[in-house]
Amino acid sequence: MTKISKLIFTFFSFFLMLYVLLVISFNQGLQAIHSNNFHHKIIDVNNSDVVNVNASWEKFLFLENDIVKSEQYYFAVLNRAESSLSVIKIKDVFSEMIMFSNIPLLLMVLLAYAIPFYIRSKSQKKNSASLDFIRSETDKLLANFNIDLPQGKQANTLSQISIALNELNKHVKEHNIQTQLSIYQDKLTGLIDRHAYLEHLESQLQKAEQTGCKQALLFIDLDGFKQVNDSFGHSFGDEILIQVAERLTTVVRNNGLSKLSESFALELNLSRLGGDEFSIFIDNIEDNLRAVEVSKNVLQEIERDFVLGNKVIKIGASIGIATYPDSASNPNALLQMADVAMYRAKTDGRGIFRVYSPEMGSKIRRYHYLLEEIRLAIASQNFTLSFQPIVNVDDCSIDYFESLVRWNHPVEGPISPAEFIPIAEDSNLIIELGNWILFEACRQMSAWHNAGMNKVRMSVNISGVQLKYLPIYDWVMDTLTKTGLPPSALLLEITESCLFHASEKIIQDLENLRKEGVLIAIDDFGTGFSSLSTLANLPVDVIKIDKLFIDQATINPKYEKILNSISGLGKTLNLKVVAEGVEVASQFELIKNLGIHCVQGYLISRPESSYDVGNKVIKNNLNHIALTGTGVCSPSKS
Repeated sequence: MTKISKLIFTFFSFFLMLYVLLVISFNQGLQAIHSNNFHHKIIDVNNSDVVNVNASWEKFLFLENDIVKSEQYYFAVLNRAESSLSVIKIKDVFSEMIMFSNIPLLLMVLLAYAIPFYIRSKSQKKNSASLDFIRSETDKLLANFNIDLPQGKQANTLSQISIALNELNKHVKEHNIQTQLSIYQDKLTGLIDRHAYLEHLESQLQKAEQTGCKQALLFIDLDGFKQVNDSFGHSFGDEILIQVAERLTTVVRNNGLSKLSESFALELNLSRLGGDEFSIFIDNIEDNLRAVEVSKNVLQEIERDFVLGNKVIKIGASIGIATYPDSASNPNALLQMADVAMYRAKTDGRGIFRVYSPEMGSKIRRYHYLLEEIRLAIASQNFTLSFQPIVNVDDCSIDYFESLVRWNHPVEGPISPAEFIPIAEDSNLIIELGNWILFEACRQMSAWHNAGMNKVRMSVNISGVQLKYLPIYDWVMDTLTKTGLPPSALLLEITESCLFHASEKIIQDLENLRKEGVLIAIDDFGTGFSSLSTLANLPVDVIKIDKLFIDQATINPKYEKILNSISGLGKTLNLKVVAEGVEVASQFELIKNLGIHCVQGYLISRPESSYDVGNKVIKNNLNHIALTGTGVCSPSKS
């Protein structure tokens, strides 16, 4: 029932009650007059002076009572005669009888309607004030959220509030979705982040535990992405990551692996874990072949050209596969085992996938163990330097010493640099370790330089990580200043691949060091991806031929021809050529015949401590050192 209908019903019932009261009181009045209680109000009138009431509403008002009227009054007929009527004025009946006999009843009727009306009126005012307050508050909320209500006339305040609340509810739902997206979504690629991915894995592994099904996880790491980032900038790298995410999304959909979140419609089985690392989750597999098939599709997609503007970029990916429950039984462990398998894929050649096995776990534990031990060794200065002489093939005079870092572990004993140097480079600990190596090597050479070996240089190996993160010119010159070593007594060895991929800033820093007198050597020449056409433009003074060519040259004529070509290249470009890994006399004679300037290897000397170098070289060659500024280190007879 509407408000208007209720109001009409109230007024109708009120007037009906008044009418009933009127009729009852009128009849009671007539009965009292008939009993002569109010005989003084009775009058006689002539028939000719009054007329009978015939109007239907008047009859209805007074029911069956005999009513007549004159020009001025209505009369109730008490008795009729032939020529006159005994009557009483209707108003006298009401004034003398009704108001006297039924005032309490009349008051009760009035109160019965007035009190509820009053209460309802007060309640309506209160409700109206509350609704106005609510509308005011909703208007403030709408203004704060910049929400415009739909155009159109609202019937009342309640309707306005209802529409406003509906709009606010929509906004809150949208806000909740956006909040969830901001929490769980990677802002660059639009994929879910690591946190949301681990939550999803937790729920999926719990279901797998109940159903007994097998599941798999792919850990994907891009190959060559860091070089792209360094060469073209982070905005370029970000665009690569966006395209990789799109391609992986296609792989997930094409292989029927998609699972969307019900609340915010994000793909749950694909995540960007951070940096250039992604992961795909595969549920309910029968064997590893399913994961292998998906991995092959991923590799095919990533290996396709990436086109950005006018540039075509090629990168690859290494993938690690871990399965539930074979590899691990919880999300973090499963992700970690897949990560371990991915590192094996990188170690085995990149651009491939590997399935986790327990043997890989022992290697990763070894990796983390040595990582912590390296940190402790750097802090406690447990590393030492050994020095291996590089001599001229003609007179075996020492051209320079190569400083080599050694680690004698307190428990395991000597640990090979081939094992701990890659870990130090991977963790960037090589920066701190390299600072110590350069300082100690320069300090030692400064002491030997002051002892008379002023024609000998000290060689220090520089890694690609140091080139990338250190201002190479400032770092080297500051160290030389602190140790008092002249720049002309220092040689920096940089691997072939690092030098050929160095930025213009690094090349300029190296060129500035050469102007100061520092020499630059290409280490392990011939094993990288050299471009001979650019060799003449690089800041290089020395070429060190990798040991592989020396080992093969005495048994394979082709390698001898390669050595001869490198020797000729050195002479053409005015570069000093050094042969590494010379261990037998036949190799020494071959090197000498090919016109290579210097040799390094066990045939000449093993790496020695500074103490042994002082005893064997300096003390035994004092006169020669005083005359020539260098010592002599002859080949071993054995």
